[in-house]
This record gives sequence, structure tokens and C-alpha cells, in this order.
Amino acid sequence: MIAFSILFVVFFWYLKSYCYSNNFWTLYSSFSAIVLMFLNFLLIMFSALLGALVGILAGLAPGFHTNLIAVFVLLFAGDAWSASMFLASLAASRSVVDALPTVFLGASDDVLSILPGHELLLKGHGCEAVRFLVAGSFFGAVLSFILAPAFLIAFPFLFSLSRPFIFWILFSLVLAVVLPEGFFGVLVFILSGFFGVLALNSVREPLFPMLSGLFGASCLVLSLIDDVDVPPQYDSNILRVSNFGLFSSLFSGVLACCVMALAPGLGPQQAASLVRVKDRLEFLVLTGALGTVDVVVSIVTFFSVGATRNGAIVAIESLVGMVDARAFVVLLACALLGASVSSIFVVWFSRFYSRLIEFVSIKWLSFAVILLLVFSSLVISGPLGVLVLFAGSAIGLLAPSCGVSRSNCMGCLLVPTLLFLF
Repeated sequence: MIAFSILFVVFFWYLKSYCYSNNFWTLYSSFSAIVLMFLNFLLIMFSALLGALVGILAGLAPGFHTNLIAVFVLLFAGDAWSASMFLASLAASRSVVDALPTVFLGASDDVLSILPGHELLLKGHGCEAVRFLVAGSFFGAVLSFILAPAFLIAFPFLFSLSRPFIFWILFSLVLAVVLPEGFFGVLVFILSGFFGVLALNSVREPLFPMLSGLFGASCLVLSLIDDVDVPPQYDSNILRVSNFGLFSSLFSGVLACCVMALAPGLGPQQAASLVRVKDRLEFLVLTGALGTVDVVVSIVTFFSVGATRNGAIVAIESLVGMVDARAFVVLLACALLGASVSSIFVVWFSRFYSRLIEFVSIKWLSFAVILLLVFSSLVISGPLGVLVLFAGSAIGLLAPSCGVSRSNCMGCLLVPTLLFLF
């Protein structure tokens, strides 16, 4: 409802400004102008809802990364502006629906949120774990949307202030995130860093096979190896988080994403490493918030300083270039609408998903998605892309095997960035 209201206000704002800029009341009273504006509003709604739907479908298939859809949108997009609204909604929706495979399949972009989610799953509270992740995603999107005006003021100043020291800021954040993981964390970071340098300089469209191998296929291979019986799930509502714990987790997620926005190559996985939350339920709220907050913050940084932080925003920049204030508000509203629609769906669908997963073989599902990733890598990046996918999967498997966070594999982007800035 919030996102719909914002889009409705934008529609009338656009109608009024359009009419005043074209003979004032002549066009204002023109039925054709009103119909045209209404059709534009319907186009916005259709693009946002379609993005939410595709995000839901992509989220239900673990390992199906947003970057893959962004690449296909770039290849086959008709209207650039409709495709941009579609991508903004898709990115937010996909981050919300990721709660389902995170909890029930153990396949997520990061191992951090898998552990407490699986702990609750094995106790029969998988549906509640999903609800806490979704609560973090939705309220995180709303909070970051409310704070967007403050971001618009702060980001240009902070970016200009930090630009001369960006290498040392990024290097310090990397040390703060990686060193606590110990020797094996540093080892995984360095290996993924050299892997990223090789992949980025030798493969066509390297991001999809590289990230899919490190964070997608490696999780799915673990699902093939591990033989875990999912116990019957209870559709209960007995777990609680205090209002203070909820707000502090949300605010911590927003603050961590804002800090990471200053450093290229760092994302929500690293943001989670900066925040220390002991309560497992509050941690689920935090990790749920990071994904959608990162989408909103990425749109703000794109508009305010021209920085692109993820695949969806890079695709939007390729489609439409820079955006004006009206387009910026529409993109934010589309992202919020995508998060809202997918949140309602996930809460409703989680009870059916929990029953379905008891009868569907996780191993066969994981194997099917791995085949899909191999085929997609071949189409997007060619035979070398498949090789990158396999190599990334091996490094991604090394992290949990050594007992460290898979977020250390983000060295594939951080090391090339540091070398470029040095």
C-alpha cells in the first residue's frame, strides 16, 4: 500500500508538471493528456508487478542469481525505462524471496544467514525463521526508503570526502572483515582474489559464472553431499523479538549498508560481518534487512553520485544512463512495491513450501539447478564461463569446509578493486 500510494502521488505530480509545462490549463483539461498519464502510470505498475513476479520465481530456484536476469534483460529489453522499473522491483523482490531457499534448502548468497535458519528448521520452526527474515527485508526497505532524503544529502558529501582515501578505507574494511576469520579466512579471501583477477580479465561477462560458482553452485553441491532429513514443520507463532531488538537490528543493517556504500566491491555479505548480534532471531532480522536495504541504498548512490553497486543497477545504467529526480522516486517506489508484494507472498507460501520440501528430494532439485547454472554460464560466457563456474564452486566449497564464512569469497571483487585503486 505504501509503494502504491507513492506511485499514485508520482503519477499526479508528473501529470501536474506535464500539464503546466504545456500551455497550463489547456493540456490540464485535455482528456488525451490525462489518458496518456494514466497509461504511463499503468505501465509503471505493470513493470513493477512483473518484476516482483519474476523475482519471486527466481528466488524459489536457489542459485538463480539476479545478474543472470539482468543480462537477459539487457539482451532482449524493448523499452529501456520499463526494463529499468522491472529490474528495480526484481532486485528487491529476489532478495526477499531468498528467505525460502536460505532456510529450507541451505542455499543462499551467504552462509551467515543459513546457520541460524537451519537451526530453527531442524527444530520444526522453519516457517518462523522465514518470517523473521521477511520482517527484516520489508521493514528494512521501508526504513531505508524513509531515510532516503538523508542519504541524498549525506552521500555526495561523504563520497567527495572519502575519495582521496578510498583505497585505505577499503583496505581497512577488508582487514576488519577478513582478519577475525583467521588463517583460513585470509586464505579463502586471497584465493578468490586471484581467481577474480584472472576471471575478470579473460572471460566474456565474467560476473555471472564467477558469482554463481562462489555463492550459488557451491551451496547446491553441499546440498547434494549432505543427507539431512527435514523434520515436520509447525506453523506456530511462539518465537518473539522485542521492539528494541527489532529496531536496533534494522537500524544496524541500514547503517552497515551505508558504510559499505562508500567502498566499491563491498556488499550486504560484508555488512553482516561488521555487526555483532548475539540473539539468533535478531540476527535473522538483520540479515533479512541487508538485502533490501542494499537495493535501496544502491539506487540512492546511483542517483546521487553515479555509483553502481550491483548487477541490477549496472543494467539500469546501461539502459537509461543517469536518472532525474522523478525517475529516481519511481525506481525507489518500484523497489518498495517489489519488496511488499514478495513479502506477502513469502509469508503466505512458506507454510506450503515447508510441507512440499518434505516430499520433494532436495538432492534432485539441487542437481537440476546446478545443470541450469552450467547451461546459463555456457550461454552467457561461453566454454570459459563453465570453467570459471567450476573453479568458483571449488573455492566456494573450501570456505565452509574450513569453517569460515563464504563472504570471504568476495575477494574476487575486492582484490581487483584494490589493485585498480592502488
